[in-house]
Amino acid sequence: MKYVIGVDSGGTHIVGQALTDTGKVLFETQSGPGNILLDETGTYQNLTTILTTIFENMPQADCQHVLIGIAGVETTGNATEVANYFTKKFEVKVDVISDAQLALLNGLEGQDGTLVIAGTGSVVYGRQNKKMMRYGGWGFLLGDTGSAYKITAEAMINALKAHDLNQANSLIEPLINWLDATNIKQAVQKYYQLNRKDVASLAAKIAELAEKGDQTAQQILIDQATALAGEVLGLIKQYHAPIPERIAFSGSVLVHNDFYRETLLQQINHVYPEIKGHVVSTNNGRGAIFWEEWQ
Repeated sequence: MKYVIGVDSGGTHIVGQALTDTGKVLFETQSGPGNILLDETGTYQNLTTILTTIFENMPQADCQHVLIGIAGVETTGNATEVANYFTKKFEVKVDVISDAQLALLNGLEGQDGTLVIAGTGSVVYGRQNKKMMRYGGWGFLLGDTGSAYKITAEAMINALKAHDLNQANSLIEPLINWLDATNIKQAVQKYYQLNRKDVASLAAKIAELAEKGDQTAQQILIDQATALAGEVLGLIKQYHAPIPERIAFSGSVLVHNDFYRETLLQQINHVYPEIKGHVVSTNNGRGAIFWEEWQ
């Protein structure tokens, strides 16, 4: 059976998939991490492991193409070099793009449109007439609008403001408990000891409160979804008419939080009612089956 290989090489791990032309996963393996900017040698080694493992389990002669999306490759600028290395090593055609391009390719199934990613961080990507666009994604200190990190940070800020004003706030007690503290001051101390991912992980708990009807938690989500919608609209304004109507949602915040996602889409539809959104539930390696659409 003929197949293609899609490899999503990200900062924490790498996923490699052998796929039919309809996207059925024939074989999957993982390794990692795979950010070539942070660890070039390790990324080469881990990608080699991925492809070797696939070819040990799938007939190499039946592989038609390999597409690898690598974190950091836009900055290093060596996509062609990496592609040539693996093409020669495995004697199969290999193309290399960024992990963001792979996510866009998968999320939009090769078509023009917009991809919104909101997980630990956030970024908005777009593509029209073979031109890539980006808005945001400048990290948790300078960007990551509407991300899990920002949701937690804004909840802490909201609770602290209420504390300073000696006002009641439904988030104070949960935040103290989640941070394993005895009071708000100790909670702040514990908060500053957390890394970025640990801070972001608390956003799911805030979302749970919102689902139970907590109005303060709901407002935090509304405010962050509205802020992210502003970035989406900023990217859409860069399109030429007619604007692409497809928008894909990816990342834990958008995939698992219906209230947040619906709020975001409502804000976008207020300006562009024709835009239709859908959730990306597949690994981005699936983008390999749409590669020909971009050629």
